[in-house]
Amino acid sequence: MYKKAVDIYFDMSVKDILVDFLLSSGHDDFYFFVCSKYSAASFLASVKEQVTGRKEYGLFRLFLEEKEAILLSEKIKIELNENSIRIFKYEISEI
Repeated sequence: MYKKAVDIYFDMSVKDILVDFLLSSGHDDFYFFVCSKYSAASFLASVKEQVTGRKEYGLFRLFLEEKEAILLSEKIKIELNENSIRIFKYEISEI
């Protein structure tokens, strides 16, 4: 069965907001990963971030049908209006 994997990358400061949003939207089956965003020091806020060159990010991964993936992406962009959230989708199949 073909589905879309939806990866939502976000600044850790909005993790709880995103969790609440996903759960209230009926998405209760997703995965969470801790990751880092590497960037030029001038784009990083704290001294710690500037020294290490990275910002703590998170990743939620969901597996949805095409229409669900697009709808969720649009709702997140409208409801949360966050510049620190990036959403990607790609086709996958379960084996």
